[in-house]
Amino acid sequence: MKQSTFKSFLLHNLINSLKSPAFVIISILFPVITAINYFIRGQFFTGSGTTDLVLFFSAVPYLCIIAIPALCYKLSFSVYDDFIPLTELSKQTAVFLTRLILFCIQLLLLIPAVLLVNLYGKTDGGQVFTSFICLIFFGAAVIALCSFIQTTVANKISSLIISALILVIFNTAHLFALYVQLPSFLVSFFRLLSFAWHFDAAGKGIFDTRDILWLAGSAALFIFLSDSVVQIKKGRRFNTSLKIKHILLPVICLLTMLNANRWYTRIDFSQNRTYSISKYSKALISRVESPVKITYYRSSAIARVYPQIRDVADFLTEYAAQSNKINLIIKDPDKDANIRSMLETYGIASQQLRTVSGTSTEYLTVYSAIVIEYEGNAETIPFTMAANTLEYDLDGRLRHLISGTARTVNIIAGNGLTLSDDYSYVIPWLSSQGFICNPLYIEDPAFAENLASANGPLLVFGDSEIKIEEAIAIEDYILSGKGSALLAISPYVADIENSWYITAAPRTNLIEMVENWGIRFPAQITSDISCARITMYADDNNSTQLLNYPLWPVLMQQKNAPLGITLFWVTPLELDSENKTVSPYLLSSSAATGYDEDKSSPEKLFETNPFLLAENGGSGFSGAGTDRGTKILGAEIQGNLEGLFNAEHSENSHIIVIPDQYFASTLMNGYIGGDSGDYRNFEFLTNVLLKLNGEEELAALQSRTTRDTSLYKVTDAVQFNTLRLITYIILFVIIPLLLIAVGVFFNVKRQK
Repeated sequence: MKQSTFKSFLLHNLINSLKSPAFVIISILFPVITAINYFIRGQFFTGSGTTDLVLFFSAVPYLCIIAIPALCYKLSFSVYDDFIPLTELSKQTAVFLTRLILFCIQLLLLIPAVLLVNLYGKTDGGQVFTSFICLIFFGAAVIALCSFIQTTVANKISSLIISALILVIFNTAHLFALYVQLPSFLVSFFRLLSFAWHFDAAGKGIFDTRDILWLAGSAALFIFLSDSVVQIKKGRRFNTSLKIKHILLPVICLLTMLNANRWYTRIDFSQNRTYSISKYSKALISRVESPVKITYYRSSAIARVYPQIRDVADFLTEYAAQSNKINLIIKDPDKDANIRSMLETYGIASQQLRTVSGTSTEYLTVYSAIVIEYEGNAETIPFTMAANTLEYDLDGRLRHLISGTARTVNIIAGNGLTLSDDYSYVIPWLSSQGFICNPLYIEDPAFAENLASANGPLLVFGDSEIKIEEAIAIEDYILSGKGSALLAISPYVADIENSWYITAAPRTNLIEMVENWGIRFPAQITSDISCARITMYADDNNSTQLLNYPLWPVLMQQKNAPLGITLFWVTPLELDSENKTVSPYLLSSSAATGYDEDKSSPEKLFETNPFLLAENGGSGFSGAGTDRGTKILGAEIQGNLEGLFNAEHSENSHIIVIPDQYFASTLMNGYIGGDSGDYRNFEFLTNVLLKLNGEEELAALQSRTTRDTSLYKVTDAVQFNTLRLITYIILFVIIPLLLIAVGVFFNVKRQK
């Protein structure tokens, strides 16, 4: 009987709530404001858009500061009706479930936006799943809190204001330690209160029971407290059993919440299981014969403010648990000057993180470094704030410690550009990936001797300044078997700092060497509909225009470019079909075409002006070919090779040829980076060098730890603009009108 009454009471409240104009208004504003924050405020359509939905979901709690108190304020019920044959706790539970169902309806209204994002790129299904689950539990906790306040404070307006103010604290509590020096126990307490802290793992696709239990316990605690307040207000007398019940239930909830950190489970639902220990790691760890000591030097200041730091410690704990020979220690450099001095001996410097408060800007000096020690040797990870690439970083260092060999790459800039300025990201990037970089300079008289004494993969950017003597030394190095090679070379030179005019390279010695091995460079550059979207200033410098630039092809995700890559004025390659040592490595879209030289204009072989190309749709300009189809924009050479400049022979050569000398240029990557930076070209560089170094399994792991969040599915400008308009119409017109229609229908029906 009671169960039937409970269902009837719940259904009655739910139906009345759905008919409420207040609920319709909240239902319209909730998805609309969330969409505005993600698509418009987040500049989704400006070229720097991302399919990572963390920004999308993280806006929900801030909307709840007003939405949930309004839900509780407008949708109140007669929970004190003594004629309903239900206990006060049952009534409170029914009201709570009604509001939670209404909140879940708000969350369901976010699904169209998520589906629309999938039209532009690929979202992480695991991230979507865990975010929704965490938001449901968050909603439950906040609804229970607001219900408790409404029960405690008789005045509805006062309860609404108090609820909103408390939710402001609830959403920003973890930031208090950033601006106020607090005792450690208060820092921990405010971290527990903060939604950002509890949502961080779910936003990455991790189901963490610590967060779920805290939120679920909070919901249960406030439901029980609400029941106690109602009983007291009604003047009920508590016998011994009731007193025990009203004390014991909240205590159980508190103990559950506080002990959630002791026994917990993390389930990785992310797309590539990025935060789980891979089979490769387990196999690598099984090779450990002596004790491994992993020390994580983590500043208490950074641990107080950034919730993602918890994931680093969690992953290190799971990594160390794979073998009893691995010992994990966590130390705080902020508390010990000797530790900071020791870190300096490892070459680990502190980092400064900027924090902004009102009109003032402050900098935190912090450490988040890892030192791995094995058999008297050590490898370091100088700074890390995320766990998504941590497995790759740990495995690379541990592999070198076990093998006792260093990972070296020899770098040559052969086009007149400098490694310190024009390729300024290359050495720091590769160093952070565990490579020891050995720059070699072609203007050095001892270049040939220095190269001959080197070992490891060879990385060459351009050959327009490489004379025949240096070309002979490079070919000799490749054929000697000392190392494989990545040759980023082109028969053209672009004035990348000024006019973007393209001219013929004064020297092409390496081009001739590669052509001897079965790869031909036709007199063309590639134009592709799948291309970079860049922001250019108009002639008056007062306005900007977003343009598709067809001469910078954007390659989609493929086997040898797991995240894709952007190339600049790249020459399409032609491979000798009879040469079995040569195979395609990178491919364009099926809509690419060759753009022929204008031989009558040697100072400007191709039209490169983005505005002129945009006016012609990227394909109607003079010189554009009609041979649309997939172009080879990278080639791989493996096996037997005969020298062109040397009378030598190699049986196991491995060479990657990319006909673009600017793909790792600092300036060119700045054009495509947007506000948040686009590091896919450098991820590709790392992936290639790992393969050339014989670390194919680690290269596969590196690909697993990152995913493409670009808007790669839409390449045509007209299609992009059309889809953007459709997105706006669905989110800001169709869905609100449908909700208004539903609200009007229910209200008309109720009046009849």
